[in-house]
Amino acid sequence: MFPSAKKEKLEGIVHNLIDNVSNDIVSDSDQSLRLAASCKIAALIEEDATFNTTNRVLLAVRNMIEALPRFVIEDGPQETELITPYLQAALVPLFENIDKHIIFRWTSISDNDKVIMLRPDTSINVVYDATLDQRLGCGEIKSQYQALNHRLTALDLIRIARLAKAASDKYKAIATFAFTVVGYHATFYVLHRAKANIYTMSEVEHIQLALKLADMPLFIAQSSKIAKIISSFEHVVHCGTHHYDNHPPNLTDHMLFQAINSKTSRKRKSISSHYNH
Repeated sequence: MFPSAKKEKLEGIVHNLIDNVSNDIVSDSDQSLRLAASCKIAALIEEDATFNTTNRVLLAVRNMIEALPRFVIEDGPQETELITPYLQAALVPLFENIDKHIIFRWTSISDNDKVIMLRPDTSINVVYDATLDQRLGCGEIKSQYQALNHRLTALDLIRIARLAKAASDKYKAIATFAFTVVGYHATFYVLHRAKANIYTMSEVEHIQLALKLADMPLFIAQSSKIAKIISSFEHVVHCGTHHYDNHPPNLTDHMLFQAINSKTSRKRKSISSHYNH
């Protein structure tokens, strides 16, 4: 849980910033309102200087008030733009810990449709020196204008499930983290290797992200949900390995592509009783 006292202080800082920015208030000394708010949030970081849940949420909020625009332009940012000022600020502090060799990487970003099983949009890996090691999690991103394209959003869910399973098999991980982002909505999952031939992928939480400064109070209001997401990721990091040597085969890329290809014929021969008379 996120401490209620710090949540109240954080809400006060953010509400004050939003009011001042909305009213175009500028101090006589040309002080940056965002930078001043950022310093106040930094002062709330706990003195033990660890990447605990409270500090991670504070870092994410601090990054977002520095990066988020005042208004969302037209239909909102497309996939590439969505990542740079928005998701980079919000998500990286929640999961990355370079001192513990855990990095959050953007690996395959495009505003165009992708073939079914290329690299995920983002990958959370263990890294030693210059060598990538275990994949702890992966994620897929879609912009807001694609939210009603159920085929593409379902495809992203299939992609992260398959990639999470592949990571579990390769590194013998009991659990693997995964998430999807569609515009300002993010859903987080954990895939578990429950039995030799059984994998379960459970939804951890669904939250609404902030795409403009005025959305920040809603993001802060979800701090308990965000704390649960961070806790689930920490579970993945420390879950250990399983002892299964044989892994159920994955569907091939071709089979998955055929299953979701909108141009594939869905016509099947009817086997109704009147055909048998």
